[in-house]
Amino acid sequence: MSPVNEDHLALLRRLRAVKEYTTEAVAQPEIEAILEVGRWTGTGGNRQPTEVIVIREPTVKGQLGEWGARPAATAAVVLLLVVANEASPFDEGRMAERLCLGAAACELGSTVATLKNEGPEAVKQLLGIPAEHRARTLVAIGHTDLQARRARPRNPQARKPLSEFAHWDRY
Repeated sequence: MSPVNEDHLALLRRLRAVKEYTTEAVAQPEIEAILEVGRWTGTGGNRQPTEVIVIREPTVKGQLGEWGARPAATAAVVLLLVVANEASPFDEGRMAERLCLGAAACELGSTVATLKNEGPEAVKQLLGIPAEHRARTLVAIGHTDLQARRARPRNPQARKPLSEFAHWDRY
């Protein structure tokens, strides 16, 4: 049996949704490293149905925020997931989580958000996305604003203990 890598497990356990960012830019090598993590995400039948639009333009990020994905407005970079068809929501979710893990590995904060109301259709027109594709999920990434994060009220609900979360062999 191989040893448990506590460093890797700690990275996975500390992944949290970060919605408060500083104004500091994210460097190109970090963005590319995160994209490489996403590129290697497994997909059903290796179809690879998801592409990513990297958005750094403040006015576009602001518009994404107005369409319901509020963290996008203040993030340094937004990765908009463009999916080839409706048959891959599981793959889309895997991609979003992997991009967040890539951001965490680069010591950046991130969160998954979705465009609402007219946003999914309007963003296709705004960014030249083909009509038959879907674009509603995004990953907002940036340097965590620690002061703003500490100022937020704590969630009063702690994590369930493992004994209430996992069931062994039977429910």
